[in-house]
Amino acid sequence: MCDTMLIKRDGKMFFGKNSDRSPNEAHLMLRVPAKDYKQGEMVRTTYIQIPQAQHTYSCVLLKPHWIWGAEMGWNEYGLNIGNEAVFTKVKRESSNGLIGMDLLRLALERCRTAQEATDLIVSLIKTYGQGGNCGFDKKFYYDNAFLIADGKDAFILESAGRNTAVKKADDITAISNCLSIRKDYSGNEQSETDFKRKYQNNLFTKVAGAERRKETSLKILSQNGTPVGLLLMQALRSHADTNVTPCTASTSSVCMHAGNMFGDHTTGSYCGEINKVYFVTGSSMPCLSIYKPLSVRASVLPTDEHQALKYWVQRELINRHLMSGNIDKDDYLRRASALQRQFTDMAAQCKTQQELENVSEQCFLTEQQFVDDLLKSVRFLPLKIKGNFYFTRYWAKKNEKFKALYHTEML
Repeated sequence: MCDTMLIKRDGKMFFGKNSDRSPNEAHLMLRVPAKDYKQGEMVRTTYIQIPQAQHTYSCVLLKPHWIWGAEMGWNEYGLNIGNEAVFTKVKRESSNGLIGMDLLRLALERCRTAQEATDLIVSLIKTYGQGGNCGFDKKFYYDNAFLIADGKDAFILESAGRNTAVKKADDITAISNCLSIRKDYSGNEQSETDFKRKYQNNLFTKVAGAERRKETSLKILSQNGTPVGLLLMQALRSHADTNVTPCTASTSSVCMHAGNMFGDHTTGSYCGEINKVYFVTGSSMPCLSIYKPLSVRASVLPTDEHQALKYWVQRELINRHLMSGNIDKDDYLRRASALQRQFTDMAAQCKTQQELENVSEQCFLTEQQFVDDLLKSVRFLPLKIKGNFYFTRYWAKKNEKFKALYHTEML
């Protein structure tokens, strides 16, 4: 479950997204260089093989560690895409196809514009279908929606099985784990069909809290007088109400917290102005995380998955120590907020991408020192997250599994 959002203002396009997954599902930030392939080569996606393109573009992927595709990211041409799980009435196909994250990565690697990406994803869905378990530690099947944007255009693409609908995005747009397109779209359905009414599974959509999260995003993004970049961060960090804390489960929050029977956990987040500057957490729970600036090239990010995995695990440890009370939350938030202001101001002063590259490296190093110091202070303290009975048991099991999965990265 996720939320993706966009603002178009004064000829500029701003984009942001949270990735909501299982709490132990590591979120990798990877830089993937452009590459040439021989004619006839195949690419292995998460579940199936399809013909490889002869050239793929360089891109930044923000992705679950075990899946070939990505939840969100951008490429060298400024194409940004966010993927959403949507729950429909269409019966699942008997064989696996492309999952939404595969479709997203294929589009980033092969397309330059939002229109090209939209057309490609529609074509791939029609050709290969979509399907396969998308759950890391559970069975989780769904159809997909996408927000697709470049520096000029933006589209919403929604699917139900092999049926698709495409609509031009508004200047302020938010999508969530629900269908939103009614009759004003193009696609392989008759134009008089209400796509949402015909295909949405209302029960699963309601349980997901999607409509409430979408409304929260739009309300925040519609505010005046606040810089757009800060509005996006505010929306991505937002909670359903003031009672939500790091030790409260909340499926209805854009910054989603796990710990109840349904819902996931925000494992990573990013936002930025397309073709200029991006900000990434590389960690779960945006309400506790620091967004670091990246240039379009994002040279500071690794191309190695193990290095990217260790980066996320370190920050996940800090969040769980905060939830356990091993780190003073008020002191942490004061220091983290100061770093956030510093990083945002430094990025705003950059006049060229090379200046931003240098600033990005400085910010990543500064935040890494902050992380290292915190981890030293809690090195021998146990993870013991408190809350109601179910919440406590839920996180005790997650922490035990976390240590088993990532004991090497924790050293």
